[in-house]
Amino acid sequence: MPVENLRGTFHMRTSRRRALYAPLTIAAVVLGATAVPAQADDLKLTFTGTSNSAVQIPTKPAQPGQFGQNLFVEIGRVGAGTAHDVKVVFDTTDLTGVADLTVPGCSTAGKTISCDEHELNFDRINLLYHPWLSAVQGAAPGSHGILHLKLTASNAQSASMDVRVDVGGPDFKAKPLGDQNNVKPGTVLTPSVEFANVGDLPASKVVVAVDAISGIEFKQRPSNCEFASEPDGSWGDKNWPGDTVAICTVDATVAPGQVVTLDPLQLGITNSAWYTFADVTVYPTEDAQFSQIPDWRRRLTFQRGTGPALGAKPASDPGLITAPRKSYDNQVEQNVLATNTADFSALGAWAPNGDKQGTLSVGFRNSGPASIFYRSGDAVVTVQAEIPSGVTVTKVPDGCRPKTWENGKQVAHPNKYLCESPVFVASGLEKVFQFGLSIDAGTTRPTVPVTLQDQDSLYNVNSTIAKLSFEPDPSHESVSVPLGTQPSGSIPSSTPSSGTSQSSTPSTRPTSAPPIAQPTATPSAPGQTPSATASAAPVPTANATASPSARALSGDLAHTGSDGTLLIAGTGAAAIALGGVLFTVARRRKTATHR
Repeated sequence: MPVENLRGTFHMRTSRRRALYAPLTIAAVVLGATAVPAQADDLKLTFTGTSNSAVQIPTKPAQPGQFGQNLFVEIGRVGAGTAHDVKVVFDTTDLTGVADLTVPGCSTAGKTISCDEHELNFDRINLLYHPWLSAVQGAAPGSHGILHLKLTASNAQSASMDVRVDVGGPDFKAKPLGDQNNVKPGTVLTPSVEFANVGDLPASKVVVAVDAISGIEFKQRPSNCEFASEPDGSWGDKNWPGDTVAICTVDATVAPGQVVTLDPLQLGITNSAWYTFADVTVYPTEDAQFSQIPDWRRRLTFQRGTGPALGAKPASDPGLITAPRKSYDNQVEQNVLATNTADFSALGAWAPNGDKQGTLSVGFRNSGPASIFYRSGDAVVTVQAEIPSGVTVTKVPDGCRPKTWENGKQVAHPNKYLCESPVFVASGLEKVFQFGLSIDAGTTRPTVPVTLQDQDSLYNVNSTIAKLSFEPDPSHESVSVPLGTQPSGSIPSSTPSSGTSQSSTPSTRPTSAPPIAQPTATPSAPGQTPSATASAAPVPTANATASPSARALSGDLAHTGSDGTLLIAGTGAAAIALGGVLFTVARRRKTATHR
């Protein structure tokens, strides 16, 4: 496979992580984590995160499947240097009569299990074992115990944490929502989430978490819901769309075996929507394990709604009760593909510096109206600059690389350079990459072709530019830049210095798609409230031209903190990779097509 076909789809998004193998129902209550002084004053060990502070396990004793675990432990260190002789110790004394703990590969002595981690020099990483908690025979629903954890090293301050283990409880399972395709911007979707309590204790309330990414807005804000927003690019790498989140508390008792349906949500599809989605998760409490709500509470400022309260009503659905369980089936997703377009343009400019040197600026602009999101992890577009013979590249900007494969063959002396867009390109976004060039003596003034590419066109001998399903005018996807003695091109001379990129989003986005086609308007799909009658733009097709080789799992590897690496010293690379993929995957970066 060409190197350019490999995509770095593993992004660290700790607050939106989900464990792949976890208990059927989980609840979290912080009991406390404390640091205990040891030998070193400048290096401290930590149990990171709050998702492991409590675990709810089924009443019936259960054995783990392959790589199964229902206790997820993250450890780390604060300070510079490496912690040596690291051990994680589990004390199960206070789980007697409640639950049994097994940790494969670790030593057991009475009520204590010890795991050697050897050396640790990362701020945050998953414990690469497979801890499994199982209720003991005869444990009553609602019983609980405490698991004590201690993290030690020979040259660092130790840390401790208590985990509450609850047996049984309410357990929500939701019915999936159907995808919504061919949705016109301005439409209001009205999904009603149905769920059942398949646990062995009643829930005294229902907590609903809604995470709607860019392209979806709440058209009604119930008074029993709180709302907060984050702008596009809030996650640091600027590769992820912004979102609006809601936390709703519904005062409704849900008995074991009971099915209920939430009142319809009012989700508006904005003018910038193309592919977008909203996650809806139901919990018995806000602090259920793997709930994103505690993280939202820490980071965001919420404002209560003023509309009619969100409620729930009884429903009848025996099939939902008896259907096989799936991981995280308390969450459903409303996927939306809008009838919208985005006009992408290739950018190129030349700024000479003397007779034989200068700066070549290449890039792209999304003139909207749609913001484009490739959830699969591929770049939306790749800018390709073809450097002619007689020209030497003296500086390659960050985010760009030589194209080392062409038509299935490795290129010994590549003359094409590729610069990728993010996986999310907002309407109005412009990004510029600046190359340093030197023109050889005696070379006739050449021209640099700059084109926009996608996965298909980059590696298909019959393609020269991208065939973007959302693009209304492909003629904008190429530009030629003369390397003359005078400046040339379409990018203002005020672009940043060489090696940097520029991005800007206008305060007001375009409000309508260009009138490219006028198909007959189709009726709204079930669950939609039609907007005012309007002519539809061409329908974007999901993954019309994407390369199958780019379909990699999108998710977290073991989270590592600021140093951005993955290894615990003394642990094999294969175990790291396997453990990272199995322990945590990004719920919102699941394997997906270019939608």
